Amino acid sequence: MSPFQPNADLHLFDPQFEAHKRNMVRIAGITGLLMLVITLAVLPEVLRLGLDRIWGLVVTALLTVISFAGAWISSRGRPYLAAGILVVTVLLLSTFVTVLFAQDQGIALSAIIIFVVSTIALYTLPQRWVGRVIAISVLVGLLNILIDFYLPNLGLANDPRYTNIIGVIVSIIYIFMILGRFNQLPLRTKLVVAFILISLVPVILLGIQSTVITRNNLTNQADTDLIETARTAAQAIDTTLANELIAIRTEAQIIDLADYLSLPASVRAGSPEETRASQILLALQRKNPVFVSSYAVLDENGIDVLDTFQNDIGINKSDRDYFRAAFAQGVPFLSPVRMSQTSMQPSIYFSAPIKSNDGGIIGILRSRYNASFLQNILNETARSGPDEFAVLVDNETYVRIADTGDQLLSFKAYGTLSDGEIKDLQTHLRLPPGSPMQVTAPEPQVLEGIRNLDKQSLFTAPSITFLGANTYAGGVKLRNANWSVLIQRKESSVLAPIQSQTRAISIVALLVIVLAAASGYMASRVLAQPLTQLSAVASDIASGNLNARAVSQTPDELGALAEAFNRMTSRLQDTLGSLERRVSERTADVEVARLMSERRAQELQAISDISRLISSEQRLETLLALITRLVSEKFDFYHVGIFFVDDTRRYAVLQAANSEGGQHMLARGHRLEVGQTGLVGYVAKTGKSRIALDVGEDAVYFDNPDLPQTRSEMALPLNVHGETIGVLDIQSTEPGVFTDTDAKTLSILADQIAIAISNARLFGQNQQALEELQSLYNQYLRQEWKTFVQNRKNVGYIHSAVSGKPLEVPLEAEEIQQALQDGKVVVLGKRDRSLPTMAIPVKLRGQTIGVLHIQAPTTNHTWNQDEVKLAQAIADRLALALDNARLLFVSQRQTAKEQKVSEVTAKIGASMNMRNVLQTAVEELGRALPGSEVVIQFQNEKNGSSPS
Repeated sequence: MSPFQPNADLHLFDPQFEAHKRNMVRIAGITGLLMLVITLAVLPEVLRLGLDRIWGLVVTALLTVISFAGAWISSRGRPYLAAGILVVTVLLLSTFVTVLFAQDQGIALSAIIIFVVSTIALYTLPQRWVGRVIAISVLVGLLNILIDFYLPNLGLANDPRYTNIIGVIVSIIYIFMILGRFNQLPLRTKLVVAFILISLVPVILLGIQSTVITRNNLTNQADTDLIETARTAAQAIDTTLANELIAIRTEAQIIDLADYLSLPASVRAGSPEETRASQILLALQRKNPVFVSSYAVLDENGIDVLDTFQNDIGINKSDRDYFRAAFAQGVPFLSPVRMSQTSMQPSIYFSAPIKSNDGGIIGILRSRYNASFLQNILNETARSGPDEFAVLVDNETYVRIADTGDQLLSFKAYGTLSDGEIKDLQTHLRLPPGSPMQVTAPEPQVLEGIRNLDKQSLFTAPSITFLGANTYAGGVKLRNANWSVLIQRKESSVLAPIQSQTRAISIVALLVIVLAAASGYMASRVLAQPLTQLSAVASDIASGNLNARAVSQTPDELGALAEAFNRMTSRLQDTLGSLERRVSERTADVEVARLMSERRAQELQAISDISRLISSEQRLETLLALITRLVSEKFDFYHVGIFFVDDTRRYAVLQAANSEGGQHMLARGHRLEVGQTGLVGYVAKTGKSRIALDVGEDAVYFDNPDLPQTRSEMALPLNVHGETIGVLDIQSTEPGVFTDTDAKTLSILADQIAIAISNARLFGQNQQALEELQSLYNQYLRQEWKTFVQNRKNVGYIHSAVSGKPLEVPLEAEEIQQALQDGKVVVLGKRDRSLPTMAIPVKLRGQTIGVLHIQAPTTNHTWNQDEVKLAQAIADRLALALDNARLLFVSQRQTAKEQKVSEVTAKIGASMNMRNVLQTAVEELGRALPGSEVVIQFQNEKNGSSPS
């Protein structure tokens, strides 16, 4: 029965048929979408080029319709009919296209035929038809290549670029689809493909080598020719520009022009000199009336005083570069191409200074050329045609000044310009008016090549002129202007000889493919038959028949494989017996390991949570209670206690506990002797963790009436800097719950707890030391100020709006006493006849050393918050200033004492006689202590003293 049988009732419950139906819908849909995208993509270009290029568009549109129709037919239960229609359409259309208008496109079309038809066959047809349909597609593809090589061109040739691009895209897509099904191909088909590939690779490599050599030779020749052509055109333009500069300089020396400008501006009009100068300008313009649009004379102020273009007369052109440059430098000037503000035509300006008899510049002679004269020079000096054109480019703006390929591109920029850049160039008249689409024709690769002409004068790039076809390009910069001449030649015209060579290589490759396919087919019959038998035996074994055995027919590797296959089957029977037992054992081990890993992860997470919570607590009493509570809650322990080793290191004293029994032990000051009593005593002495279980000799540890439910216990040392400061005691109601792994894990927690306890202890010690130091300092400060005040006559200072004076008697005011006593600001409003007052304590490091008493100037004054804050700020600074003054006074007084002692000592030391020494000492002490009686008395052996 044919695979294209339209009756689907026979396949109603066939899974393979359902798979083929789904695959056909997908492949037909993908093909239809791909052809639709290609049709829409080439439609604008076909419409632009004309109806003579419409044939390819008709073919892709027809394939689109047939593909979608095939998807619909397959979805209706006729996948094989849909596949047949699509395969036949592809084969017939490809041959029709090749015969009529696919000149030089046979290889691309053959690739489309083979890959599309092979994909349809692999995905949608029964296995017995796959090889036949693929073979037909290969034969039709080879036929198309031969037709393309030897059938003459019928005049309907289409642009091969689109076909080649379509061929590459379609081939890549369908190759990936074929690779997805390659493993499902029969072994014979795979062997045939392998033979073809092995035979074809050397031919392809040789063809590539030959093509590369030919391409290099043709490219080198084209490069040389391009550079010479560009250099010739550039030299012609340079020569023309140089001649025009010489001419304008000579013309500017005409005496009649200088005589006209030498006249005062008021008498120039209607003068004979003006008439002669005007006639000269007209004569100069007539020397080249086609390209010279105007000649003009500008006076020294830049005013256009004479012009063959009457509309420009009287315009101030002092801002033009051709005026400023020629006037400033005194030499001829050539401007870049710009739009004329009056004629709005692309123009080039030549200018030269007009000088008086004494050599001074009195004006400028300017000629305006239509930029089309550059196009004319380029047309005459550079070859142009269907395969080559020349462009003159402005190196500053990258605008095409002249173009022999497509003059519609003239005065359009190569780059993609922003609106701001276009507006700026149009403002400076470097681009004509228009929208971005009207003044730009972007060619990014050509633009990059122009920018790099100094480094590399040759490059390749696609060209708009050739509809995106690749070109060889060469450029040369001009000497007299900031321009470059660029020559572009179509790559296909340069590489045309390669096409002939490719045809010959393709014929050889086709012959090799046919021979390789035949050889592969014969070899596959010899090699595939034993493997097919082995495959059948493997299928029996896979279905559960372990008694199936392969027959060894040959003594080669295939025979050895059959024997090895039989031995493997025997061993497989032996292995299956014990495999289930091993699998179950291994599954149990894996489950145990998983549970242990989960438990350890939970424990580590709990340790992390506890460490984070206790790290922020600094008070030791609160910290210990927090630790016991958190450890008990996170790990579900019956009892958690913390012991500290006392300073004598004889006892471990319980400091915190979470359980009710632990609270009873805390109340009676529970302690254990280090190294003697229980696990805690052992751990406190050794600094090593220990576990006790409710079995054997460890059972004695659980004889504690306060904790009767304990069945397992673990004690962990709290070590800090190598010293055991305490013990973390953990007890559980479950017997045998603790393991060595638990001890290692919880040791991490014990280390974190030890660090937290050590930090809390240090914080408490530092806090206590700080408080003691603050108390001592405040006591010292009070004593110093008390002594300082007692030694002074005045107790303050009073100042009014009139004057100020020292205060010898303290003021008796209720607010002053209140401020001294409370150390707070006292603010009083109006009281009877008293003025509103403020009493601000003057504090020095928390100690009140005085009061700043302020009275308002009027009785109706109300103190606001800003005034109170200002008074407080003044009081704070006053306290610092007073303390600095006190310290300075004490320092000066101590210095005076030391100086006096030094003077007395010096005078005493200057006397050598005992009486003089004593006399000097008495006199100096009397002077140092006025009004004092000074007596020096020596000790007597009898009564203990003697008079001096």
